[in-house]
Amino acid sequence: MPCSKTLIAVAVSSLFSSGLFAATMAEEATKDLSQLEAVTVTADAVEDKKSTTANSTVIKAKQLEQQQVQRLEDMVRYIPGVSLTDQGRFGSAGFNIRGLEGNQVAITVDGLAVGETLNPPTFAFYDFFAAGRGGIDPDAVKQIEIVKGADAIAAGSGSLGGAVLFVTKDAADYLEAGGNDTLVRLKAAYSGANDETQGTVTVANRTGKLEALAVVTKREGHEMENYRDSAERQAITGSGRPVADPQDNSSHNLLTKLKYQLTETQDIGLTAELFKADIETNNLSWISRSYLTRSSDDQQERSRIGLKYNWLAGYNWFDAFSTSLDYQQTNNDAFTLMLAPASAARLCTTGPCYRSEDRDYQQDLLKWAFALDKEIQTQGSTHQLVYGGALEQKSVDFSAIDTSYVGQTMEIAKQDIDPDFVPATDADLWHLYLRDSIKFNNSAFSLTSGLRYDHLSYKPQLNEGFTDATGTVEDSSFSAVTGQLVGNYQLTEQQSIALQLGRGFRAPSTEEMYFQTALTSRTEQATGVVVPGLYSSLSNPDLKAEYSTNLELAYQWQGDNSRFKVAVFKDNYRDMITHVTKVQNPGTVYEDCSSFGCNITQGNPYTVNENVGDVDVTGIELQGAWRFNQSWSAQFSYSHHEGEKDNGDPLITISPDKLVAGVSYRATDWWSLAANLSYSSEVKAKDAYETEEDGTQTQLVTYLPKSATVVDLVSNMEFGDNWLLNLGVYNLLDKEYYRWERIRYAASSRNNISADGIQRYSEPGRYAKLGISYSF
Repeated sequence: MPCSKTLIAVAVSSLFSSGLFAATMAEEATKDLSQLEAVTVTADAVEDKKSTTANSTVIKAKQLEQQQVQRLEDMVRYIPGVSLTDQGRFGSAGFNIRGLEGNQVAITVDGLAVGETLNPPTFAFYDFFAAGRGGIDPDAVKQIEIVKGADAIAAGSGSLGGAVLFVTKDAADYLEAGGNDTLVRLKAAYSGANDETQGTVTVANRTGKLEALAVVTKREGHEMENYRDSAERQAITGSGRPVADPQDNSSHNLLTKLKYQLTETQDIGLTAELFKADIETNNLSWISRSYLTRSSDDQQERSRIGLKYNWLAGYNWFDAFSTSLDYQQTNNDAFTLMLAPASAARLCTTGPCYRSEDRDYQQDLLKWAFALDKEIQTQGSTHQLVYGGALEQKSVDFSAIDTSYVGQTMEIAKQDIDPDFVPATDADLWHLYLRDSIKFNNSAFSLTSGLRYDHLSYKPQLNEGFTDATGTVEDSSFSAVTGQLVGNYQLTEQQSIALQLGRGFRAPSTEEMYFQTALTSRTEQATGVVVPGLYSSLSNPDLKAEYSTNLELAYQWQGDNSRFKVAVFKDNYRDMITHVTKVQNPGTVYEDCSSFGCNITQGNPYTVNENVGDVDVTGIELQGAWRFNQSWSAQFSYSHHEGEKDNGDPLITISPDKLVAGVSYRATDWWSLAANLSYSSEVKAKDAYETEEDGTQTQLVTYLPKSATVVDLVSNMEFGDNWLLNLGVYNLLDKEYYRWERIRYAASSRNNISADGIQRYSEPGRYAKLGISYSF
């Protein structure tokens, strides 16, 4: 990745010279803080810059442990209006919040954005490649903040419909508040959903001024189970296969941190993280006349290394200062091996032969960030200011290699370099933000306001791997001012209302800007003349960023033993980007003939990404919780969302209505039992159609899931200060059900489904989870 020497110099200077500056000013700072006791730095301004939206959910590590979270999907199992999208063999494309998904929902890990997706719709059917947005192991996470609605202040570009903000664990999470201390934690877990076994070793230590943490996790499992399974069903191949394709998957995750206390008010830390997953699949559902056998080996890797400096300064213009320098690399590799029949003459000359397709997508990110905060007391109010900015350099690189082999050996007969999906592209980003949380003295009203400015520029590079005969691939830049305004009024001691107005934006992804361009030639039917240089696919240099406006009103009642909240919202999304087919020379009839016959078209169809219009999403969300006594408690949450495009068509990515209700019983301080019920409404035909230009309506998804009620039973047991045991039975009533997020992708993108083939996308029947840990 080409990195600017200026950026590195500025970042390193900020990290280290600010520490030296702080040391020289220690005497002045000590005078300002002389009336306070000595403290140890445990937080910083960047981490304090969390969302201030009226509707966000924070999940702590203890909840993740109790809910037996082993996959990203488990994290949002009990959060209505939030789900994980599905890309089949390639895992998840990210989160869906209020109907927006993929790159439209920001995902960060310790403030660092995860990579963008790459899944061209024109290639989706072949199922050879898709880059998702995973690479996060739940056992390395201490907190997840799920933000519903636009909040560009917290997450920047991509937080169009919301954001998911991950914070990784620190040594201090396991150690006593002060003094030398060491903790070792051993954890083992099992999930019957995919026969996954997991082992995690955590070691935390503080010796003098140095804290150290290492979290190592290894997972091994198989394909997700389906509702029905038998030897007879396992023997079925092809698109009608009713059970999941056999799969072996494994992942390794390493999180290490060092933190050194320079002074009572300063610390510096080093973080290194490595996630690597390998998924091997026997694609039995793809067996056909074209594929005698087909298998795949997919790898996903995310690594990062970062430095961070924190300073509790107590100066007139800032109380705390933090700066960080991080480098992250994300790599998605998909290798597909197929046995082609002898009839494929261009590939196999003497009999069946192997051929493979290898796709690799690498993303690099270098980021320097700084943040400050300041509390200001005035005669009539208290202001909590948070302000800062960042410089980022991103690059992407794609490669595609097709290989033919000699017969059924792995001896290479021919190797071709396919055109890249996207060109090697560098992107420069920078942003500044300011947020002010105001509490008015002797008033029931409080106000939070914020502004952020982002600028992004793309610089694609043309080479042998990516050529542009259309002349449409150009440098592009985007900038946006986004903001947030949240007002809260305390009606009574128990009741409050909040009104929020937020604006978010998302710059186009590399795929949306620069996906493969090409020209083609066609034969005019009337004259027989072959016309070269016609459009096949174009880049759109005039593509605009997407914008969102979020308006939300919330009411909350908080008592001593109960809580209730209702929120209604309307989100407007403008200039939504869509892959469209257009027609060049609509007055000309073209006829193209081959050995398969002749194809006649009115005009020349070609594809391009465009800003096609607006989308409105409205909804209501409810939450409630009650504690009846020391042993019994109950809680519920519900969401209902509706999405509509400006032509009246439904937004197909809207999730069905969902209700989650639970009852918990804590018999003693060491044992508890919880029953959780999840209800999802059915998806109807009116929720999944598209209107063509001639007014006809096309059903986008043939298979529509029915309503489903699923009950889970979870027990948590703590034996002293050392042992923790978690037991769970999921889908207790053994119901057959389907998730819309999974069915929608499988049925609309892959199209490799016939007969009972949809059943391989059903969710597991009754299964158990077990987790046990020992700390010493």
